[in-house]
Amino acid sequence: MAGRQQTTRSTSDEVVERPPWLIPVLVASGVIVFAAIFLWYYVGPTTEEILGTAPESTDRAERVHISIGDVQLAVPASFTRFSAARSGGPMERVDLHALLPEFDPFTERKREEFDRSDAQSPVIHMRIEETTAVLAAQPRLELVYLPAVSNRAGEQGPHGLRHFVFRNETGFSGQDMYVGEGPAGAPALLLCSRDEPLLWCRREILLSENVVLRYRYKRAYLSDWKSIDNQALALIALFRDSAKPAEPPEELRLAPAE
Repeated sequence: MAGRQQTTRSTSDEVVERPPWLIPVLVASGVIVFAAIFLWYYVGPTTEEILGTAPESTDRAERVHISIGDVQLAVPASFTRFSAARSGGPMERVDLHALLPEFDPFTERKREEFDRSDAQSPVIHMRIEETTAVLAAQPRLELVYLPAVSNRAGEQGPHGLRHFVFRNETGFSGQDMYVGEGPAGAPALLLCSRDEPLLWCRREILLSENVVLRYRYKRAYLSDWKSIDNQALALIALFRDSAKPAEPPEELRLAPAE
């Protein structure tokens, strides 16, 4: 009996030797994992890049068919800011960009111009978005903006615009409002930041009852506001027309029934 217990104790007291390569392998694995995490953090794609919601310009010209609410668009990919928009289909919004003064789309040759954010940057940013929170221009002027200005009658401003100044205690502090005549006689409302580094002028236009076009550009281009307004609307109209199905040749159309 004593001999058995001694044998059992000796067996349990045996030292199990680890393979000599185990510790180096564990250390090397730890180094590799740490290096992978380090590289992913500093040079790997961000969550926004993976989801296609980080700015990523392209010079591809093929048209992307997008529907936002009741607005159908066929947009050249070179106008889109984010890769997620290039999958097409129904979306809540799409962000576009171009270069003033001709609304040129992105090209690799003009990448530096598109990357500029200084006060003279020629980039115009456009967003078409589904919304229920935007009033038409005239009621927005009367109900939202005029109660917030210090000079309700306005004063003669530059470039054929009337100038209004927002009171400091309002949510529009640090901005000026310029009002001109927009399409069909509706007021064109431009809100312009006075403070660097923003210095944006922005405008909102309803494309339909629930879809709005918002665009902004640097205040340095305010003198061209009328031309920019006309070109922005013409560009969106072109995208909408391009989304319509092509009509068959006249000789193939069915004659109306008598």
